[in-house]
Amino acid sequence: MTQRISRRNFLGRSLAVGAALAAPSVLSRRHAHGAANGRVVILGFDGAEPTIVEEMLERGELPHLAGLRERGIFTRLGSTIPPQSPVAWSSFTTSKNPGGHNIYDFIRRDPAGRTGPVPLVGTGRLEHTEFSPTGELESLPQAENYRKGAAFWSVADQQGARCKILNVPFAFPADPLQNGIMLCGLGTPDVRGSTSTYFALSDAFTRAELNEQVSGGNRMELEFDRNDTAELPMPGPRDTRYRFNAPQAFATEKLRITVDRAGHKGSAEVEGNVVELEQGAWSEWLEWSFELTSDYSVRTITRFYPLEIGEQVRLYMTCQQFHPEEPYTPFTHPDGYAGELAERYGLFKTIGWAFDTHAMRQNDLDEDAFLADVRQTMAWRERLTLDELDRGNFEILVSAWTAPDRVGHMFWRYRDPKHPMHIPDSPEVYQKAIEETYKKADAITGRVLERLTDDDLLLVMSDHGFETYRVGFNVNTWLEERGYLTISNRERAADGFLMGIDWSKTKAYAIGLSSLYLNIEGRETNGIVSPDEAENVIAEIRDALLDVTDRALGNKVFSNVYTRADYHGEAVENAPDISLGYGPYYQGTTESSRGAIGQGIFDLNADKWSGEHAASDVSRLPGLLFASRSIEADDPTLLDLGPTALAHLGLDVPGDFEGRSLV
Repeated sequence: MTQRISRRNFLGRSLAVGAALAAPSVLSRRHAHGAANGRVVILGFDGAEPTIVEEMLERGELPHLAGLRERGIFTRLGSTIPPQSPVAWSSFTTSKNPGGHNIYDFIRRDPAGRTGPVPLVGTGRLEHTEFSPTGELESLPQAENYRKGAAFWSVADQQGARCKILNVPFAFPADPLQNGIMLCGLGTPDVRGSTSTYFALSDAFTRAELNEQVSGGNRMELEFDRNDTAELPMPGPRDTRYRFNAPQAFATEKLRITVDRAGHKGSAEVEGNVVELEQGAWSEWLEWSFELTSDYSVRTITRFYPLEIGEQVRLYMTCQQFHPEEPYTPFTHPDGYAGELAERYGLFKTIGWAFDTHAMRQNDLDEDAFLADVRQTMAWRERLTLDELDRGNFEILVSAWTAPDRVGHMFWRYRDPKHPMHIPDSPEVYQKAIEETYKKADAITGRVLERLTDDDLLLVMSDHGFETYRVGFNVNTWLEERGYLTISNRERAADGFLMGIDWSKTKAYAIGLSSLYLNIEGRETNGIVSPDEAENVIAEIRDALLDVTDRALGNKVFSNVYTRADYHGEAVENAPDISLGYGPYYQGTTESSRGAIGQGIFDLNADKWSGEHAASDVSRLPGLLFASRSIEADDPTLLDLGPTALAHLGLDVPGDFEGRSLV
């Protein structure tokens, strides 16, 4: 069995669904009164901050959104506890609070690890290809989303509505729609199964740089011969026949780099496939094929950004992404929709974490490259959205862009003079980078409006707001200082992943961006807090956290601290015992998020990742909502948008949806 054989099956299914989309919908027969109300279009802009939008509206910089406000409404949109993208978008999707949909953080933990709790990815997992001991293919990669609850578009689909779902975050793998299409966005991994693992290639790396542990990436040395050609094996997909840390853990393929230093250009070649390289410009896509066995190979795509081709060579290469014509595992519905898009537009970015913040934070990608990528990616998603609008045959279309969030994270330091990483007199393109993404969102809204009728309902929304992040708080260090956590091996504890902790003397621990757990007897391995005393310990820690003051600045660190009592639903047993709600300027440190114990409780944020929201108090960071008509409910939340779409079409809203219709 090969990927190519399965691709033919995928394309067959694509044609079948295409025929279904072209046929009259069940909706038009069963819900004629609903269809008469027009269609629903939702545009999502991850992380768009309402206060910045208000300032830009006042200055007349967002004319299309201003027109939408005059025609309908502009208001705050309540987010989730915590206002973290996977949590918030899952609530948007399912109309449930986190206790109902089971997504609480980017990171979760297995409380029953062999020696103690073990950190895991919080949203889902990818099971890699499995082989028999003799190398025969046993199973293809399979993706799982930990989210519970039906997506509102799946509810609409079951009632006959045709849906087009494009790049909605954390909706991977795609839902099996009977009458629609879906392209997964944020949440789609690379072929390693990671969020995104980039590659930095150079002939100028020092030994220290090559040996440094790089978050989210690999640094590799280029050794050029007298013809200025370098060859090196590059890792691709996981080979599960070998242990993760074995040399053969990832299949490899030889990459050849040739450079013209005087001309500041070059080429990258794999198996006869070649792309041209030019200093300061993104390359075209390079196609790879990794052969794991004689009858199974995996195709991928990457592209390059040469930071420098001259006296020294510094190249950035993206993660190994799914090839849309033969995906490592399907990330569209129908499966062949990815190939159809490749036929329309050529090769395209398939990784969910669309902008490489990891590389930029570690200076393996610069600001100009990052912003060029933002412009290209936003334009590609706009083109797809407008094409699908023009093609018609839908009742619900949802399309999302994550660029406002990523630019907010990386460029907030340019707008906050008090941020430790602020650079005075920096280029205006950096100072206004956030506003530029909002202007692009406004332009997209305008082009979408041109294609809608008065009967259609347009919603433009963001899932949460944004603020500056100046000071980090080491939660586990604070827990240790207060006697709730005990270290058995400080060196291992500093590495993170909840290692080096003496669980026989630990009452509480933190893992993830906003989550704190008790070490409960019978739930955690080696738990010591009895279930009967758990609520008292939670209350005690909550009160202590609310009292924490940064004496250096005189600020309260937390605006609010939430507990599992703030959640409800079928998955509430997986909720953190405490969910942190930081006040202005504060967030958990990177050490805290990976379960490490830092040196001190407070750290100045000397990181390009300078804007944040992930563990902020939700009451301070709502998202935003524009609607093309007035709404009837006060204080709308993310949970209301799905029911609103269903009600507008005259469809039934499930009884377990927690939101209400706004129109």
